[in-house]
Amino acid sequence: MTRAERVAMDAADCYLEGNADAVEFCPHESYANLLAASTYTLQEGDCPSRSGSVYLFDVGDVEDVGLNLIQKIDTAGVFDIRWSRGGDGGDVALAQADADGCLIVYKIDETESKGTNFFYLVMETSESMDSVIK
Repeated sequence: MTRAERVAMDAADCYLEGNADAVEFCPHESYANLLAASTYTLQEGDCPSRSGSVYLFDVGDVEDVGLNLIQKIDTAGVFDIRWSRGGDGGDVALAQADADGCLIVYKIDETESKGTNFFYLVMETSESMDSVIK
């Protein structure tokens, strides 16, 4: 099957800059429209490096499925991402494990402007981690 034939069958399609290595829908019911994806790219040569990105998409709803990029965060190569579990009443968080040996936790921050909600990922500081991880 060619890429054009596959895209014709898909509800949405997006090219990520790098090798896609993780994708996960948010398990929290109020944010079920959010999809996170991450990439990992190894640059070989005299000065090897591992780069990546974390993407946050709004996929819409059942009647209007799309793949609208909300945010892209450039980072070290991402090994894995995981959303916090739903239903615990805590903040909604996305954890990232990367090639630099770091664990980074982002929280969903929702703001309202002119009647429209905007979602974006904000990196948590060590002082505020207790409100995210319970």
